[in-house]
Amino acid sequence: GRARDAWTLADVPDLSGRTAVVTGASRGIGAATAEHLARGGAYVILACSSPAEACAAEGALRARVPSARVVGVGCDLARLDQVRAAAEHITALAEGRVDMLVNNAGVAALPFTLSVDGHEMHFAVNHLGHFALTGHLLPALLNASEPRVVNVTSVLHWLGRRPSHRARPPARRYHRWTAYFDSKLANLLFTYGLAAWASDRGLPLRAVAAHPGLADTTLGSSALDADGRHLEARLLRRLQARWHSPAEAAWPLVRAATDPRVANGEFLGPGGRWEWSGTPVRVRAARRARDVQAVERLWRQSQQLTGHPFPSHPLRPPWEGAF
Repeated sequence: GRARDAWTLADVPDLSGRTAVVTGASRGIGAATAEHLARGGAYVILACSSPAEACAAEGALRARVPSARVVGVGCDLARLDQVRAAAEHITALAEGRVDMLVNNAGVAALPFTLSVDGHEMHFAVNHLGHFALTGHLLPALLNASEPRVVNVTSVLHWLGRRPSHRARPPARRYHRWTAYFDSKLANLLFTYGLAAWASDRGLPLRAVAAHPGLADTTLGSSALDADGRHLEARLLRRLQARWHSPAEAAWPLVRAATDPRVANGEFLGPGGRWEWSGTPVRVRAARRARDVQAVERLWRQSQQLTGHPFPSHPLRPPWEGAF
């Protein structure tokens, strides 16, 4: 049971010689994850939404961990052309080999917004940009002996219904939190699709999902403040402040990225009540997140929208009989 599944930061193996990429690494849980990995000896590439943020994140991490091998890269996940360019830059910096990719960046509670490519913004950043980045980094990941992709979802994925890139007109049916929940469901559907895609081809790639529980970050509240919804932002901040610090909230992500016992297709989250806090354990995904047709639909759609970064397989759908 959960007692046997115990894990602490002391269990992080020596990561020297390994390269990790963390998206959204300029603040919050992403910055904490990058720091944990750097302390473990990994060479960490910080993918941040702009070159300026990447530079600041690099400086901040070096200040906290002077021995860190770390470099920042601008990667705006809302722009698919930039994602492709960033993947090339990352591959060069990693000398063609990436051991761990932590797809952590995210937006929440945005008012109705479209990406440059015309996709609903939560879907564009939280799922589609990461799908494209993972596909473009695939050759570098497959150069590693035990490559791992960690997709960061939320305990609130249970409230997701059907992820969609379609722009729902703001006046009709758009709700900022529904769009967020749907994008977090997409993170799990992508994880299961990628796990099946890799195992079908006999590849050593492990796709793992992780969620941080509730954490004291600005995710959601900054967007609400910017939109003049100050009371809602204040309530959300108060709720988040009662739970994990970003350093603790990063534990499930660090375990997902480094624990050799974590298998392809597993899902980790805090082991406490309602999975809001606690040390990381294996957790259960909503049944909707494991629906084979939903996995297949999202995979096909994402391939189409991102210019097919994953090489396709002519024989059979990779998820047949996978779950």
